[in-house]
Amino acid sequence: DDSASSATVDSFRTYEAGGLLQQVRPPVRKSYSSLSQTLESTPVPQMLRGEDWEHGVGIDVHLSTSAALDFYEVEGRWPGIHSKDDAAKLLELAEKISDSRKDIEGACYAQKISWGFPSGESRDLDKRRVRTYARLFGCELTGLTSFLGGAAAQEVLKKTGKFTPINGWIHHDELCLTGASPSEDEDDNDGFEESNVTPLFGSRFDHQISILGKDFQSKAADARVFLVGCGA
Repeated sequence: DDSASSATVDSFRTYEAGGLLQQVRPPVRKSYSSLSQTLESTPVPQMLRGEDWEHGVGIDVHLSTSAALDFYEVEGRWPGIHSKDDAAKLLELAEKISDSRKDIEGACYAQKISWGFPSGESRDLDKRRVRTYARLFGCELTGLTSFLGGAAAQEVLKKTGKFTPINGWIHHDELCLTGASPSEDEDDNDGFEESNVTPLFGSRFDHQISILGKDFQSKAADARVFLVGCGA
């Protein structure tokens, strides 16, 4: 009735202009496992490209990372750039690691992946991918490292509570940059044209040449392009 409506409205305070409205978000606590635990217990490591993640490419990269750490423990150094011997040793270590984990539930080993889910059916490692990982382990591309630095900075900023941090590992492997042609022949130098990537000159472009080749570096050096907005 009217009296009830009037009493309800009269109970409100008089409107006052101004003031700030602040959103209050409940805290979300996230926990992460150690490096050694995630190296073993990440069955389908995430890849930056969704298709690679769904097809299980991250497994080969993840096992290569574990093998590189074991390589350092054994040799006291990292694999040499375009060293075939070091690549063969790292591949052997990766295969041993994979075989040792087959009976461990939730472990990362070479298995077939269907739409991002592990099948439990063993498969062979992508030997070319693992050997290429070893051969180019010591290389850096300035553009990619700049991107990774920015990505790391973004992860630090997520501490403020905005956006969701990356959960564990995320890999990116871009074999097409090497220009290596696909082949099942294990004696074809992993698709690299030896004279195009070695010997190196001891210059600041050595890492770029190791990945992209001397032909690419020559074309880039001869290019006459004026870039705007790219810094000094």
